[in-house]
Amino acid sequence: MDLLRNILQVICDQANSHLNNIDHRQDDWVVLTSMVDHDGSLNKHTKSKIVMGVYNITREAFSSSYVPAQPNRSGNGAAEGMAVVAPPLYLNLHLMFMANFTEHSYPDGLGALSRLISFFQQKRVFTPQNAPALAPEIDKLTMDIENLSPVDVNYVMSMLGTRYLPSAFYKLRMVPFASTAMLERSYPISTSDATVAPR
Repeated sequence: MDLLRNILQVICDQANSHLNNIDHRQDDWVVLTSMVDHDGSLNKHTKSKIVMGVYNITREAFSSSYVPAQPNRSGNGAAEGMAVVAPPLYLNLHLMFMANFTEHSYPDGLGALSRLISFFQQKRVFTPQNAPALAPEIDKLTMDIENLSPVDVNYVMSMLGTRYLPSAFYKLRMVPFASTAMLERSYPISTSDATVAPR
């Protein structure tokens, strides 16, 4: 399963559902897409919508309870030594929500952005219980709002190839990438294998 796609689409869908419950419209309030195409042209599907996108991915730094070896089971369920697997990698997704509403619809964009911020304030933790469509390997994700300076915001907007738009920035924490592929197999030393030194 595409883990990043699954996570972001679930969050986008839940945000859309919340905004539509408050102010129903025929199309989506929030779209998971890029603001600008690679040729520099504006993505026409983003007009009068909140554009959700990833502007950075970083590694989460925390104390892990990783166990380097675990019992390796054979086809009949019997333990055959210990399987050594790669440690899990936890990532943070840095997300931005840009209100792409212009001219007379500009106030509507600010209203939609305000309702979106309220949604993430009420629901900053996503789990399989409150977001059943999440991939099974997800235990818990948290949405923390980020404080970017005007200089940082300008840099991000320039990097994305667009001018300033009212935006909210969030860090989605603890996205797990864990592999069950065995790197090597180890066997515990039994007492019968141990050599007792003479006294």
